[in-house]
Amino acid sequence: MPTHAEVIAQVLAEQGTPYVFGVPGGEIAAFLEACRHAGIRFLLTGQESSAACMAQTFGQITGVPGVCAATLGPGATNLVTGVANALLDRAPLLAVTAQIPSAAFHTMTHQRIPLPELFAPITKGSVVLGAVDTAEAVARAIKLAAAPRPGPVHLMLPSDVAVQECETSGAPRNCSDMPVMNDALAEAAARVNASQRPLVLIGLGVPPSAAPAVRSLVNRLRAPFLVTPKAKGILPEDAPLFLGVASGMAIDRDILETIRTADVVVGVGFDPVECDKTWFSEAEIVALDSVTMAAGNYRPAEFLGDVGTLAARLATLVEPNPWPESLVAERRRASVREAAASDRALSPLRLIEELRAVFPRDAVVTCDVGAHKLVLGQFWRAYEPGTFLLSNGLSGMGYGVPAAIAAQLAFPDRAVMAAVGDGGMLMMLHDLALIRELELPVITVVFSDRSLSLIRVSQHRQGFAPYGVDFSPPDFAIVAAAFGICGRRAATLEEARTAVEQALTSRTALVLDVAVDYREYYELL
Repeated sequence: MPTHAEVIAQVLAEQGTPYVFGVPGGEIAAFLEACRHAGIRFLLTGQESSAACMAQTFGQITGVPGVCAATLGPGATNLVTGVANALLDRAPLLAVTAQIPSAAFHTMTHQRIPLPELFAPITKGSVVLGAVDTAEAVARAIKLAAAPRPGPVHLMLPSDVAVQECETSGAPRNCSDMPVMNDALAEAAARVNASQRPLVLIGLGVPPSAAPAVRSLVNRLRAPFLVTPKAKGILPEDAPLFLGVASGMAIDRDILETIRTADVVVGVGFDPVECDKTWFSEAEIVALDSVTMAAGNYRPAEFLGDVGTLAARLATLVEPNPWPESLVAERRRASVREAAASDRALSPLRLIEELRAVFPRDAVVTCDVGAHKLVLGQFWRAYEPGTFLLSNGLSGMGYGVPAAIAAQLAFPDRAVMAAVGDGGMLMMLHDLALIRELELPVITVVFSDRSLSLIRVSQHRQGFAPYGVDFSPPDFAIVAAAFGICGRRAATLEEARTAVEQALTSRTALVLDVAVDYREYYELL
């Protein structure tokens, strides 16, 4: 009879889990051994939070919950930031942690943390394994993690339970589910048809599979559209009706003015978790989504069901309702910026434009958090679904490099770039070891400005002097070489372009350290 650990691994293998990301410990060893026998590869990360970010990204790309694992105590607590990131980024994730043996839990206080209580507020559910049919519990956790809104589920496995024999019910385990359709779309169509300036806002709730349906809706309406940062690429951003990225990115005032120009916003998968302001509570929004997003003062007219099906049906009910060409042109001009002149370092915007020109159209970009994220999120042009990944709901630094590792594993034949600041890079240097071990051709571009520039700009706008934000980063090219990865420094756009082109051609990993001028952020943010 299999053990609980073996049953967990078996269910994960049945659901197509290829990897478990994490840091081992003695109390989780039985689960890792079970994964090995089930054909699931365990990938050692330098820190548990990175493991959660990798699992989140892999789950977001594939739709199958990614899996991370940690031991009890500090291993579990280190997962917290990554798990919270998955919650607010709506990514399917299973976080498996060990725990003190059940028989000794009330006696042993060493490393004893109430893990279900710790994870409950940042997950869709926290399950203690061993008390019920483990196979069924894991299947339900997978289903819950993937169901709208996707998110993390915590599984706690006491070390003694892990090696005990497990009786299973043998019932079939179906971990898929589809939301029930709401057919009241005539009301939505009536609101849109009665408007003068409808605007389509595409959000993170739109899965890549729904992109054709959303395109048909935009084409039918002939109205302009915006995307939220996590929806970049659902429709190509070189489309003539694309007006920018909303909201919280660079030139946010201009994007919000575009939204206010509309009299009805058709929110397709729009999730307010991406917004750092509450403009959405004041707008007239007709929302197509898989679950309700209403909260507080936000009360949109909601139509719930499968997002792709809803968009396709609405496209058959609405009439073309274009904006005046002059108004579209005006709002497109408002979303364009030229790089600021610099006498001492590279413009971040010019660097982004140069990188976009070098990378293939289907390249995958993972973006860390910092001032560069706001500029990249607005001005990097994404053309295909799932090609621009960032932490936005939680906006936690330390996401970029581990996310790039997961993206490269999911898309082994594509070019993958991690765009990070020098502050964020310091948080994730340990991930270079895994890039080297797996020989992943990830290109990491460090926007190095010797400061936490996003906070520096915020301090300036509040009338404060820069304090606690400036630092002296290492030479990341030398650091990369110490990990066995090609490291380069670029002082010009030409040097940056040449280094990236060589890495793309040779399909080898690169860490490119580029000194950028943070003064441009004051103009763009």
